[in-house]
Amino acid sequence: MKIIDLRPVEMTVEVMELLERRGLIVRLCPNHDELAPPLGETAWKMLYEPKEGYGPHKLIAVTVNREEFAGFGTHPDNEEFWLIGDEDTQPMYLAISLITAEELGAKISAGALESSDFIALRVKYNDPHVSFFVMRSGVPHGEAIVNVGKRPPAFYVTESRDLPLPLTDMGDYRLKVTRE
Repeated sequence: MKIIDLRPVEMTVEVMELLERRGLIVRLCPNHDELAPPLGETAWKMLYEPKEGYGPHKLIAVTVNREEFAGFGTHPDNEEFWLIGDEDTQPMYLAISLITAEELGAKISAGALESSDFIALRVKYNDPHVSFFVMRSGVPHGEAIVNVGKRPPAFYVTESRDLPLPLTDMGDYRLKVTRE
């Protein structure tokens, strides 16, 4: 087994802006999508529309209590992360591939996967500048904790009702968060 050691980074505005510039997420935060309607009018813009075939949207509560990134995979459509939660829980990490699912599969097959192919965010809850975002379709990602003896963390996700989660076949590789 080959361990890919992920060194967590804090969820800062700068990190989230970087992920957005790379096309991995869409930030949902103050001053990001404001419009300028004339006085007496209301304006709106479409941020994204679900793809046909995955059903209407649903809101789910997620509680993570595993140290393995066993659910690391992709969705064929977008999903929204609402990191509304209690900070006094196990630390949770969101690992995101910085390369496409196809590139990830090729590097796994070639035995060339590196920690620089990922970012591991130490999840920050309840911050309007970083805790709410859209994970773009096709972006490999997953959550895990580091057990420090606290309650498991929870958060919310909205996604299409029938959205599948094809898991990434990591072959001999395992993602692991370095203890801080």
